[in-house]
Amino acid sequence: MTDTSPASWLEAEMGDFDADVRALLPGRFDAYARILHPADSPLGEPVPWHEVARWTGRSMHPRVQFKALSRPARGAGDGPPPWDEPPERGELPQPMLSALCAVLAGHTGTPDRCWFCLWDGWAWIADTASAMVLLEALPDASPDAPGRRRPGREAAAKAPAFDDMPRVRLPWREYVMFEGPLAAATELGQRTAGFFSPQSPNLFWPADRSWCVATDIDFDSTYVGGPAWLVGDLVGDPALEAVRVEPTDPIDEDSDQINRPPGR
Repeated sequence: MTDTSPASWLEAEMGDFDADVRALLPGRFDAYARILHPADSPLGEPVPWHEVARWTGRSMHPRVQFKALSRPARGAGDGPPPWDEPPERGELPQPMLSALCAVLAGHTGTPDRCWFCLWDGWAWIADTASAMVLLEALPDASPDAPGRRRPGREAAAKAPAFDDMPRVRLPWREYVMFEGPLAAATELGQRTAGFFSPQSPNLFWPADRSWCVATDIDFDSTYVGGPAWLVGDLVGDPALEAVRVEPTDPIDEDSDQINRPPGR
């Protein structure tokens, strides 16, 4: 997008980078949810936080932080842990992003018109042309798929560099902005000939502003603000490990008052 005015409501409503949910999302919504990014098993499989808690003997709660949760309690933690890599920061895994979008689609009147923001500090954005993330408008040559589009060198060569694009400027982050249907959330990423590495959007919302989603680069959770029934659907979705949170809940990794070490 060369016109970032659809993000002006965020620029007006987002405050300083405080230590609660309102640092990531506007405080206007009726309810908020937090989607916990999974850890990775030694085999590369997702490990939900409740499985980590079962092994460490710690407690799951809305303000849980992986740093404290992953420290075994006294008498717990027998045998090898079920994970060997902590949750990814700034990245919601693609299966969970797809599941999230399926729920979000039922809670907006404008699923065909959404805006997506990617942090402009990702190395592949800062050092490459915007053709890396765009599905270019070239017809698919496959006879059984008329009218489909595919990436193409001719169109990619004409794409402007990210350095030339205006930014959405929030208090602590700057973003490159895109427009598209909600389904396009899973189509953003680094794209070269024969290679695609997906990148979940760091911020996205529909034209009717019925909800907003934030996956900040510093955190291992994705936050969603919206109507109460949306949050209820997210918490009840078995494909998502989601908990209800309050806009005043702390978000820093040392804020887990229940699982943190004594005296800290």
